Amino acid sequence: MGYLQNTLDKLRQKSKYSASNPANFEVLWSFQATRIQLFSLIFIFILIVGTLSTLFVLKGPFSGYFSKNDVSIERKKLEEQHNQLIDLTKKMSAQEKYIQTIRLIIDGKVPEDTAASQLPEVIDIQTSELNSDATENEILLAKKVKDDLRSTKAQKLDKNVPYFSSPAKGVISQGFDLKEHPAIDIVVPKDKTILACLAGTVVYSGYTQKDGFILIVDHANGYLSVYKHNKTVLKKTGNRVQMNDPIAIAGNSGENSTGPHLHFELWYNQSAVNPEDYMRFK
Repeated sequence: MGYLQNTLDKLRQKSKYSASNPANFEVLWSFQATRIQLFSLIFIFILIVGTLSTLFVLKGPFSGYFSKNDVSIERKKLEEQHNQLIDLTKKMSAQEKYIQTIRLIIDGKVPEDTAASQLPEVIDIQTSELNSDATENEILLAKKVKDDLRSTKAQKLDKNVPYFSSPAKGVISQGFDLKEHPAIDIVVPKDKTILACLAGTVVYSGYTQKDGFILIVDHANGYLSVYKHNKTVLKKTGNRVQMNDPIAIAGNSGENSTGPHLHFELWYNQSAVNPEDYMRFK
């Protein structure tokens, strides 16, 4: 008990705490307090500083490094960016393949992995002949079925295969051959106007030594048309054209040409197809 009492008395004794200038020993500040008061003051100071520091860390600019919700949000953003990067990579790969195909077309070559696309199969549905015992309702139903076949079926086909207009009329001197000649050659008079077979955007307009003046039009939905050996071209790269718009003047340019004609190619999904399956030239 005597030891505890002496310790308690020491804690209750007031002490003077001061700071002085070492040059002239002038007292700058001083105060008196017991050791209990001093320890209490230090504890309160540490508590206040700790609380403010915690609030700053949790609510301040660095809160994102400690909040679970924010971490999940950052992870979600990273996943979205990763998916966007994958999509962008696929688009870039498709664009590079598309550009490579155009380069091969300009050089008069066919991609090794290309295959001729087929037109959508059209099923010719014939309605059965009505017999003399058919009722009036059956006759009306048969008529409605015929009308539906003539309208909706045609509309569905038009959505899959657009209507093309021939770029020029004339005799076909060389037909389509996927490996040897992925195009058709149409004999046309010199200075004949060449028309766009479908609305689209000119993706190439230029001149090569082999094929002369060339024009390539992107019609979207996978279709691409090519016009070679022109005397001159009337459109520039980036120009929009409509069906039957004048786009070139027929000629005999390029080393591969032996007379005034139009070398016409039609591509679908980067594969050469026979233009005669899509339009008439006579």
